[in-house]
Amino acid sequence: MKNRFYLLLALFGLFSIQVQAQSFSEYNWEGDMPKAPEIPAKFKDAAAVIIKSETFSQSAFTGSFPQIDQLATYKTYTHIKFQKEESLEDYKRLIIPRFKGRIGDFVQVKYVDVRIRKKDGSILDLKVRDLKQPELTEDDEAYENRDDNYFYELPTLEPGDEMEQITVIESKFPDQGRIVNLYADYPVLDASYVISISNTVKLIGSVYNGMPQPVISDRGDMKVYKWNMKNLRAVPEANASGTIFTKDLEYFVYELNLDNFRSEQLAFAVKNFSDLIYQFAADFIDVRVRSKKKYNEFYEGLFAAGAKTFGKEAAALSKLEKTFILNEFMCKEMAQIGRLEDFERSEGIEYFLLKKKADFSNILCIYRDFFEKNAIQYYLAVGKSRFDGDFDENYVSSTQIAAYMFVFKDEEGNTYTITPSGGLNELPANLQGTRCLMKDLTDRKSALQAITFGDDALKDEANNKRMRRVQVKIEATGDTEIKTDISLTGLYSLEGRSFFVNAEKEDSLSHRLERSLKNRYKDKELKVNGAEIKEFDILPPNPFRINYVTNIAKMLELKDDKFTLKGDAWLGHSIRWVSNADKRTLDHHNAFVGSDVEEIMLVFPFAVEMENVEALTQTIDNEYASYKFDVKQLKDNVIRIQSRYTIKQLTVTADKGAIQQEVNKAWEKVKDAKWVFKKKG
Repeated sequence: MKNRFYLLLALFGLFSIQVQAQSFSEYNWEGDMPKAPEIPAKFKDAAAVIIKSETFSQSAFTGSFPQIDQLATYKTYTHIKFQKEESLEDYKRLIIPRFKGRIGDFVQVKYVDVRIRKKDGSILDLKVRDLKQPELTEDDEAYENRDDNYFYELPTLEPGDEMEQITVIESKFPDQGRIVNLYADYPVLDASYVISISNTVKLIGSVYNGMPQPVISDRGDMKVYKWNMKNLRAVPEANASGTIFTKDLEYFVYELNLDNFRSEQLAFAVKNFSDLIYQFAADFIDVRVRSKKKYNEFYEGLFAAGAKTFGKEAAALSKLEKTFILNEFMCKEMAQIGRLEDFERSEGIEYFLLKKKADFSNILCIYRDFFEKNAIQYYLAVGKSRFDGDFDENYVSSTQIAAYMFVFKDEEGNTYTITPSGGLNELPANLQGTRCLMKDLTDRKSALQAITFGDDALKDEANNKRMRRVQVKIEATGDTEIKTDISLTGLYSLEGRSFFVNAEKEDSLSHRLERSLKNRYKDKELKVNGAEIKEFDILPPNPFRINYVTNIAKMLELKDDKFTLKGDAWLGHSIRWVSNADKRTLDHHNAFVGSDVEEIMLVFPFAVEMENVEALTQTIDNEYASYKFDVKQLKDNVIRIQSRYTIKQLTVTADKGAIQQEVNKAWEKVKDAKWVFKKKG
């Protein structure tokens, strides 16, 4: 079932497993429910038509730069007419997120309301809280998310019915701007995006590929920006992963500029990306050292120990060797935290080096200071995600920036990169194959330069690998001991290791793993023991390996001489799903190629056989991807399961999307199935 509520959830990327109660009220509708106009002939055959959709935001700001507090209200409105039976499945339930933990302190649902006009003309003005909440079973696809959302059953809908839905969310997360297109799963007759902000706040935006300019109006001390388009075709994949914004869709980009909240005005006008990078450095990479003694002692100790790796004295280390030593310390020992304590805001970088923790800004300060103190030629570079297209240098905005990094040169002039969380020359997948902009921070007037990265790492199937081996010892009581070994290399390493590394830095690896697994295996008593990072290399292909043991009480139930396992409780592949594969109009772009293998060794307390092995066995292989699920009986009480998922190409043209999706469907069949093991004799 598609989730019709989550138009705004991309704004809120935080996660927590702490439960916080949510409350929401009915919305006060303004007037009667409007009736749908005559549907244009070109949309008559659509399963459904969205009569009107609108996203509206309004914000209030307090504080002084850079500590700005924003209280934003986001309203989404949709009026849809159902024309065919196939569209109704998506709307049988209303799904509302239970914002939890830290995110619940910053985001809350204020209003949710639904009105339905039946095809006979009668109106149902629903009270959401009075709607029936379904009793979810393990066979329901919503079961795994039952603690994260409210689920409400909507009245039975029929072709010819219309529905209005409105949702209002309050958020304290600052709006950093974003890319927006107005397309949806179904044709839209009237689509708009509206931003209302104080005149003290500047909105900087740009439109692309024929997107209309916004209509701007004044309402007292507020300025209102409205982007609007009409009679849009259905493009379900428009906002799905794998879509690159280059030339296929009309879209706009905006950001809010809060320079008026500065206590002191800018020393210079930001006119280009060179100015923007330099201003960012002035705002957030202002190096402070409070104790020269502690500062010097830290680096003396760091380089003395690190020099032994190279069989040298510290004084003989090259610039590259020194950078390697610092980078290894930052990757393996420095914890990146989200927010400093108030007293830490005035601390020097030696404090963070000794405490082995720092926020993003101070991590950049540490690198900047290191390069300048060691006379290493360096640049601060900004990257734009390849899924967002190339830099538009005429639209000078931070919205385009997906990452900050350093580019530096050794004595021979060879060029290297460092990202705040990566090893030398280790770039995340979204920056591979892109053109990044960079500036020499030692010279305010230095010219903006560019550096272009190749895409070899994206296509490196030999090194982009994930391997997860699990041995599950099952007792007759259903208790299990699970020994897990995870190995990552290439781009799988950078993307997959951060959770484990951050937990290790906080000295809470076992605890963090327990919290994560308890969220997966709800209502189960479990304990993680012996969690240990066995390998972590900051040089390509960046191998990473972790082991841990999990004990879960009553994980399985022996019923009618059978143990039953749910596929999705054991498989954890990162699947490259192709949205709207059969009718896709946009090319799909995979994050990178590579293989993801899971091997599960099940050791039972007695002789067993897998009852539905033939139905689950899968082998599908094509030019874009492959999937294989194989079951082998090694002993009377030991069964090995192997699941291998491989992506072979970066780009899948729109007309070939269904080919890759066939592989994903084979995996989904295994994931959704119950694995049944029957006791022999």
